[in-house]
Amino acid sequence: MIKQKLTNAFIIDDNQEAIELLQRMLENNYSVQVVGTAHDAETAANAIIKTDPDLLFLDVELPTMSGLDFCCLIRNELKPETKIVFYTAYDKYMLDAIRRQAFDYLLKPPTEQDLSQIMRRYYENKLAGIPPANIQSGHLPIILVVNAMNEHKTLRLADIAFFRYNQERKMWEVVCTDMSIYTLRHRTTADVILNYSADLVQIHKRYIVNINQIKMIQESLCVLNEPLEQIQELRISKNYRASLMAAFYSL
Repeated sequence: MIKQKLTNAFIIDDNQEAIELLQRMLENNYSVQVVGTAHDAETAANAIIKTDPDLLFLDVELPTMSGLDFCCLIRNELKPETKIVFYTAYDKYMLDAIRRQAFDYLLKPPTEQDLSQIMRRYYENKLAGIPPANIQSGHLPIILVVNAMNEHKTLRLADIAFFRYNQERKMWEVVCTDMSIYTLRHRTTADVILNYSADLVQIHKRYIVNINQIKMIQESLCVLNEPLEQIQELRISKNYRASLMAAFYSL
């Protein structure tokens, strides 16, 4: 299981206190590294191209060039997946920001709630852009999850015991081989999970199991390998039994 920083950010603002506040909020609460800051758009261009950020927080009212104009100037120099968030004290520029294909708009001073919504939207957008694993290519699938502490983890197939649908929260979650549990993003469906690997097999409308973690099939129950052999919830629905048995005996 790999824990890593996922996002590089660059901040442009002529107010140093505003830069420091946003930097603290990003680095203390999210898996973000601020790779550069600048007080003026014109002098920031080379640094942005060099650091190649995933997120660019851009003030609108800058000394020599507006952030809106700078957005048009720098856009073709950025990688296509770089997201621009306008960071300003005024909401009057919101329409112009949208016209320049801004990813989002953050008002100063930022609140934890507003920044959290932007970062959650950013990570969901990032996850949605990850293509299903190409099983025939030989590359093991990777699943990214976000826990309650805003830590982002990379899970590989060997880390995963099974997925279950949490009916109260209306969300899928993954149970790992070390007994840790992570919630998947809201838009995750059973089909999305099954597309990660042919080794993930649905046994019930609420359960998808890593076939490699099954120790035995005991009547209508999947018994997992240690240390998960005491789990008794993995009941097999008759609608999925045939496909489970076929996958199990093909190991």
